[in-house]
Amino acid sequence: MKISIHSLTFFVFLFVSNFCNGQEKVRVIENPDYEVTTSGITYIQRIETTPEETRVTIHSKFIPGWWVNFTKDIYLRDAATDKKYMIKEVIDAKFDEKLWTPDSGEQFNELIFEPLPASTQTIDYVDASNTIFGVSLTKSSSETTKEVPSDVMNWIQDEIAQSDPALKRFDSDNFFNRKMARIVGYIKGYDPRLGFETGMIYIGNELTREEYPTVVEIAPDGRFEAEIPLIHPVETYMVINEKGFTYYLEPGTTLGLILDWGDFLLADRYRNRRYEFENIEYQGPLAKMNRELNAFSPLRPDYREEFQKWVGTLAPLDFQSKIFNLYTQNEDKLNIFLSENSISKKAKDFHRANIKLIASTYMFNYIHRRDYLKRKDTTHAILQLEVPDSYYESMQTLLPVNQTAALATNQYSTLINRLEYTNVFSKVEHDSQLSRFREPERTILEYFEEEGIALEEKYKNFLKPNDKKSKLDSLERIKLAKEFNEKYKTESQAYFKKYVEAPPEDKAQVVLDKWKQKDSLLVHFFGVEKDLASDIIKVRSLKFFFDFWGKETSELVWASLKENIGNPFLKAEGQRIYEQTYPQVSDNEMIVDADIPTAETFKENTLILPEGKGTTAFRNITDPFKDKILFIDFWATWCGPCIGTIERMKETRKKYKDNPNFEFIFITDESSTSPKYEDFIKEQELENVYRVDQSTYQRFRDLFSFNGIPQYIVLDKAGNVVDADFQMHAFDLELPKILGKYK
Repeated sequence: MKISIHSLTFFVFLFVSNFCNGQEKVRVIENPDYEVTTSGITYIQRIETTPEETRVTIHSKFIPGWWVNFTKDIYLRDAATDKKYMIKEVIDAKFDEKLWTPDSGEQFNELIFEPLPASTQTIDYVDASNTIFGVSLTKSSSETTKEVPSDVMNWIQDEIAQSDPALKRFDSDNFFNRKMARIVGYIKGYDPRLGFETGMIYIGNELTREEYPTVVEIAPDGRFEAEIPLIHPVETYMVINEKGFTYYLEPGTTLGLILDWGDFLLADRYRNRRYEFENIEYQGPLAKMNRELNAFSPLRPDYREEFQKWVGTLAPLDFQSKIFNLYTQNEDKLNIFLSENSISKKAKDFHRANIKLIASTYMFNYIHRRDYLKRKDTTHAILQLEVPDSYYESMQTLLPVNQTAALATNQYSTLINRLEYTNVFSKVEHDSQLSRFREPERTILEYFEEEGIALEEKYKNFLKPNDKKSKLDSLERIKLAKEFNEKYKTESQAYFKKYVEAPPEDKAQVVLDKWKQKDSLLVHFFGVEKDLASDIIKVRSLKFFFDFWGKETSELVWASLKENIGNPFLKAEGQRIYEQTYPQVSDNEMIVDADIPTAETFKENTLILPEGKGTTAFRNITDPFKDKILFIDFWATWCGPCIGTIERMKETRKKYKDNPNFEFIFITDESSTSPKYEDFIKEQELENVYRVDQSTYQRFRDLFSFNGIPQYIVLDKAGNVVDADFQMHAFDLELPKILGKYK
């Protein structure tokens, strides 16, 4: 057959044309550029699109021995149209299969998706809570350095220019100083699509146990700021998107922080440990101090792998040796660091105090943890060994608790807590509790006769001394006791106060004697002389005990106690707590808010909520329940005490279901995850349940000043916050008082 030259040319043209058209339908992009990602584990190495499918090669960077998986819910989203293109297959693996990370920490998996339109230029890769936004189908990624915009840097510089100067030394007369501090900063690589718009600073007054959690508001352009109430220099913690870092701050100062989103991604990847942020830039008068503190990291045993194992396997003195060895290692490491780096005396004092507090805190934590384990396992030989006095006495060189440099570390709050509740004080506490009571001059039955209170015969019989009681079985006694306590609660309290409870002057002397004994034990066992630490321990207890003791006893105790507190600032803090508990008002003055209708409130002091995003979100939840008292429970599924209280209150909630006077409201955040969250709500038959986003929940923490949960607050029928720290365990006792305000 003859083929003309024209025909041959035509076929060659057709072949080349079809080949080129086919090539145009296949797009391949290596290491595609992207705008921002929420994951420090998942990266896209390659995308290949054809008319039939889209192939995506995932490069996972994770902890060796940990696993990743791919679910049927993964999809690609066209950034221009928002249309989803679902996953179809995982090559060489099944959906939900655990794919274990090799020793290299890296693995590659190929995913098949529905085909993308040829017009698609940019996609989002969406895998449950993780998203890679703005993945380019036309451009490969390139290493670029993210700079702080000039207008943002100018703002930071303007803010820190207004800062007070930093303290020159920790023994300054201005160490204690009640003044607001400021944080201003910027997150390189931040994008509102990351899903958070706040951070959180968990701060408090360690001298009085008051909590001041502070929200860090993050603007859409990545800048952030917060005002933090401080009373002395402190190393504290900021959490953004569940990842945190420490920084150092002083009252009156402004600290500039430049953060890098890359650090947050690395913290996400290395989730088996506390990741130390490496790329923080500091600005302002405290920049040098922060760099000096951040440059040295003490050694610490892994809590799960080492510390918990040591508690169950090492005798007290063997553990002591282990910790002293840790301290020696840290001391040697610090000395090498100091020989190689020129840092301020203030930073040196901080580091030296810190490594001592780390060691002594572990020694206290050992006792605390083994006491807990011993209650669970009474046959464990190691746990049954007594802790000798020498164990405590050996800590004397590791307790710089009277140094202000130690108070500036974030380790101090834990250490002082362990010290104030040390087992060494247990006998003193026990004896002081017994001394609160006296041998009654009259029995309760005689008191009722004295007061002319008529009693049914069954109660008279029940109240007779043990040797005169009729043979009642235990169940009948329990039943009668409950009936009697409910019916004669007021009368019983009056008897207790008149004949059993010690008079205020006696109780006050017991308290003062207790503190003298504790001061003596601190010196004998721990070598802690009566100074800053012993005064802090006293002042930390006042908030609770002023309520517990009552006004007369509190007045007597505080009048004597404050004369023996050497630090003027601590003395002033104690006086402030006393006046908060027992406000001084004139005879013709009442503590009321004139704007609040008295018929609608049941407590004089109400919390006035400031205008802002937190208050608006809170009112959106509570306003539909106006004209009812609200008991609001801040909780989470991972919080044991939260769960326990909700479970214990189940029958109470059933009892008062559809009550016209009050409602229970439950507020949690996204950390209460499915399906546990839904299952628990169903099991407990919870109503009025709200799960808010992380930023909203953090604003609630700031609004009501709580670092931990559960936290309970009460609103009156007008919607006013009348108790921001309600004790839910006392619900049955308090409810009649609360409802009685509306009769």
